[in-house]
Amino acid sequence: RCTPYIRKSILSMKTTSFINKLNSQIENIILTIDEMLNNSSVYYNDWNKGSDVVILGLSPYHWRQKDEKTQMVAKLKYSNFVESFELLLRHANPKTKQDILNAKRNIINLINQKSAPKTIEAGKQNCRAYFSVFTKFIELHANENIKTVIVPDTNSLIQYPEPISYKSISQSENYEFIILPTVLSELDKHKITHRNEEFRKKVTSVIKRLKGYRNQGDVLTGVTVNRNITLKMIATEPNFEKSLSWLDPQNNDDRIIANVLELQVSNPSDNIIFVTSDINLQNKAELANLNPFDTDELK
Repeated sequence: RCTPYIRKSILSMKTTSFINKLNSQIENIILTIDEMLNNSSVYYNDWNKGSDVVILGLSPYHWRQKDEKTQMVAKLKYSNFVESFELLLRHANPKTKQDILNAKRNIINLINQKSAPKTIEAGKQNCRAYFSVFTKFIELHANENIKTVIVPDTNSLIQYPEPISYKSISQSENYEFIILPTVLSELDKHKITHRNEEFRKKVTSVIKRLKGYRNQGDVLTGVTVNRNITLKMIATEPNFEKSLSWLDPQNNDDRIIANVLELQVSNPSDNIIFVTSDINLQNKAELANLNPFDTDELK
């Protein structure tokens, strides 16, 4: 059984803000592109020199050798990064969007090794310059007033229905406790259809407790429980048109991930902790750049 201090240490090692995760992805992609460039070579040959016909825009620098294996790795890492990064772009101004579009074109061109740089080192410098457009935009979302937000999945809420039970995984005395619409729907379903009578009774007790919070005020804007905890319920379903392409709206797990991701994208600097013991949900949360915390570590 972990003490609160140990659990906090575990959490601090595991949780990283959404924007820090994006920055880490950028660093990792740059290292992969560096490796690709190190395994490649460039040569100089001015094909226009001495020719009667001059081809405008033709670079005298060409790839002698390309690293297609590392190139494929870089493409995959970059594709995963861009999909998450673009969730932040909804409120960017037109100039910023254009700058990022230009940077994306340059990065794709570099990864695909179409036009060659003067030297391998020049290619590395270009890569960092292109990605600096992304990092500058990410920095705009940094916020010193970081909130801790805890979001349990259905089984976690059934197992630990009291918001204060999650206090040990928060790095602050004050935190928000968010209950998602899919979680509420699953509770209602379990109350009626679950085969185990004792489990149905437990779920009914959880629902009764949640309804009690409604009597304390507007749960959509938040009610205070246990002095320092703000409990909120979300009524709106996630917008999958503005989410990650691999999330399936027909899958409840994906609906939960999409909801948590919306919360995170709306508040990129916040420490949003998604509590679940489901390993598949944990994996999906990691892929979505979220912070999963294993319910079993609450014990």
